Amino acid sequence: MDGFERITGREHDELVEKCQENGWLKVGGFDWQDDPFLEECPYEFSRTDSVDRLREALGSGNWAIRQGFCYRDLAFIQQVNGGDEWWTLKRDGDAWIGFESWSFGAIAQEPERFEQAMRDMCEATPEQCRSGEWAHLHEKAPEPLAQRAASAREASRAHAGQEARAPMARERAVGAE
Repeated sequence: MDGFERITGREHDELVEKCQENGWLKVGGFDWQDDPFLEECPYEFSRTDSVDRLREALGSGNWAIRQGFCYRDLAFIQQVNGGDEWWTLKRDGDAWIGFESWSFGAIAQEPERFEQAMRDMCEATPEQCRSGEWAHLHEKAPEPLAQRAASAREASRAHAGQEARAPMARERAVGAE
């Protein structure tokens, strides 16, 4: 796939090892318990430096279970064969931590929102990812009530001042005719 590099070696092995902690992804996991004749799928991971390539890949759907993509310090691994349910992990030193499960079909259609989510997850600490705080890193804090009231009074005064001046302007315009 253009814009992706296959992950091999130590990083691949670490991701496979981490997948053994996930009941959907581990060897002999939930899908295989229900159907013992189901063929095992290989663990295949690719890396990209492009958020656009990542968005296209995650948004295209129909990926095999255990297919994964890495971007910066994040990994997204498909948990449902042919589905859109990505186990999301963040690199924490030498380890990977699982912290989220995402369906990307909808958000992939909104490039700015997708890029912001990736940026937030990358900028978040592993602890912020674990706690879910990553999703609120760049939310604008609501304006305090006192500030909103002061702004409303100021706007009201300005509006009242414009209305007070408007009749005089109309009178001057009428008198000029």
